Amino acid sequence: MTGLDTDGNRWQAWLNLDNAAALLVEEPEDVDDVSLWMAAPEFEEAIGHKRAELDVDVPADAEDALVWASAAGVQAAAQQPRVEEPLHGQEAFVEELFDMLLDELGFPEAVHSAPQA
Repeated sequence: MTGLDTDGNRWQAWLNLDNAAALLVEEPEDVDDVSLWMAAPEFEEAIGHKRAELDVDVPADAEDALVWASAAGVQAAAQQPRVEEPLHGQEAFVEELFDMLLDELGFPEAVHSAPQA
């Protein structure tokens, strides 16, 4: 995901690091059949390495998210370790992690108005 504030500053973070790592792992050039690569132990090892790389960025990503929320005028008492939790989350649907992140950052829930007839 990418956050952009009113000054044009942006920050980025990944949600569900296991899935992100699987998407970001580069397949070796000598692979003819991607399905065989994805079933190989080397693929799982590559995912583990990529996941570790992404995991290192989580504290900085959480800090950037807090700065972004503050720039948006959210004055909640969010704490960085709590903001890191959804960034480490493993929920199947990233929308759930995104909602958790916004909650931890202190954004108010959306107000839904009744449909106009």
